Amino acid sequence: MTSKKKLIKKNKTFFLDRFPIITIVVILGIAAIIFFTVINILPLDFFSGKSEIITEKSDNYSLYFESPSKEQKFELVSNNETVPINIKSKNIEDVDCSIEVYVNDKLIKTLDKDSLDFNWSPSSSDNFIIYARILDVKGKPLYVSEKIAFSVEFRNKQVTESTTQTNVDIEKKKNDILSEATYRTQNANPVFSYKCYAPPVIDSNLDDWELYEKFTSFNPTIKKENYINASDISGVFSSCWDEDNFYFFIKVTDDVVNQPFTGNLINNGDSVVLVFDAELEQDFNIPFLNGDDYQIEFSPGDNNGSRPESFVRWPSNSSLKNAVISANKGSGGYTIEASIPWFEMPKMDIKDGLVTGFTISLLDTDNLDSTELVMSSSRSFDFNNVSMLGTLIFIDVGDLKEAAETDQ
Repeated sequence: MTSKKKLIKKNKTFFLDRFPIITIVVILGIAAIIFFTVINILPLDFFSGKSEIITEKSDNYSLYFESPSKEQKFELVSNNETVPINIKSKNIEDVDCSIEVYVNDKLIKTLDKDSLDFNWSPSSSDNFIIYARILDVKGKPLYVSEKIAFSVEFRNKQVTESTTQTNVDIEKKKNDILSEATYRTQNANPVFSYKCYAPPVIDSNLDDWELYEKFTSFNPTIKKENYINASDISGVFSSCWDEDNFYFFIKVTDDVVNQPFTGNLINNGDSVVLVFDAELEQDFNIPFLNGDDYQIEFSPGDNNGSRPESFVRWPSNSSLKNAVISANKGSGGYTIEASIPWFEMPKMDIKDGLVTGFTISLLDTDNLDSTELVMSSSRSFDFNNVSMLGTLIFIDVGDLKEAAETDQ
């Protein structure tokens, strides 16, 4: 009996001696459970101290700048000119997100994922760094693009207050027109054509076009699987107008210039196609070409050195005899400068603030006998579907040449 009591007492002593150890083990076990529960709830970046959160799938997203390109230098005459910002994306079609664009770490624009092109107005000559990032609906960063260095130099060093004010007025007028206009926002950013008080001389000289807006955001639209990069085919487009004519200049970069055709076959070789819908609002839900639409093709001349020419594919299916055309061809591409009298497009009721459907397309042939690739100013294009057209807005902003000379 005595030895049994001693055994019980010994067991109690054993437990009491080890109670602190058991308590510590239990506490550590509970702590471990709490730790792993918390770490599963909170993101890993919470513990690393990072301020930006990039999702595990960030490698699937992509943004890159088509314009400006690395170390690109923009030479501007006045503050009436802008820098085209063109961004391409990958794998964000099904993502609910927005795009922020920064210049020198300052937010300059927040974009919808379906509209990634705009014009930016720098205030002075300088060197800049631009980048963009993708944000989800909660504002969490999903992806940050590569930073691109570029520069802007105003040829007129003295940027005066009057020039700055003119620029503000132009942007305000654009926004006022857009706020009242009916146009297909999903197809492309609107292109603006300024009224010219001294029309350009049709001689393939780029100098006459320095004051007018430049468009560079061409997209592969037809046979786009053949698109390689901007050196394969790209373009710079400018236009202006007066009461008599529509004027345009297109500089096409093309690694292989090939135009073996003339007449009604020029659209099988390297050429440019302009499509107008004169009554956009009335035709908003009509996909087919009708009586107020115009499809006009331009060739820089064939491989045998023929003169540049133009052909109206719609509505007349005939040569455009009254157009004035000048063109230059070289190993790296070609230029076309032309004027089209308004009487050749009688449905175009030209006036300040006119909003029309419009797409300009570059047809690339390389060494084939027919079109290999089409690049368009709208995001999609079909020769017979005007519902895919972008927008061209005719605007009178005053005599830009006189304003530029005054600023000097």
